[in-house]
Amino acid sequence: MRHFFVLIIVFFFFCSCAEKKKNIVFYDADDSIDSTIFFSENNTPIPSEVYDNIKVEYETNEKEVLVPFIRKGGVNFIDVTINGEFTVPMILDSGCSSTLISIAEARYLYEKGCFSNKDVLGVAQSQIADGSISENIVISLKQLAIGGKIVCYNVKATVSNNSYGPLLLGNEVLDRVPSYSVDNVNNVIRFTLEE
Repeated sequence: MRHFFVLIIVFFFFCSCAEKKKNIVFYDADDSIDSTIFFSENNTPIPSEVYDNIKVEYETNEKEVLVPFIRKGGVNFIDVTINGEFTVPMILDSGCSSTLISIAEARYLYEKGCFSNKDVLGVAQSQIADGSISENIVISLKQLAIGGKIVCYNVKATVSNNSYGPLLLGNEVLDRVPSYSVDNVNNVIRFTLEE
């Protein structure tokens, strides 16, 4: 019996010493990141006509595209490819009017060449869930692909000043498809491509 307790103690000792998995981060997020890196010379408000130059293409003849999602912490993450070369998990958020990324992810994408100073459109005011208004940088992502089959061009992404904020796929992209629904049984988002 004594050996049994010794084995249990040794087991718990080794478990507590094991290296814990670290979360993958896009960038070493800290509060010292200066958002002015994204401004060339102009940080004026964005003219409304910028939002008119949006389009979507379908890389399939199918009437429906099924995109798998992973549920974590009560939200659904789907893989989205930015500018045809960099895939990131984004939260499907129909309560968000735009695509949202944090300043840390924006800087990471900037350093990877996914956008440049030429793609900074200016600043926009946003109302957040608590009712307060914040002013954020808005960038243009040339291409954003969902499931490799739904390709959105000229996606306006709001850059949150929160270094730890999540990436949100909001209505600026979701409104480009005729309809979509969440299939919780099969863990897929069903994008309907025809009305």
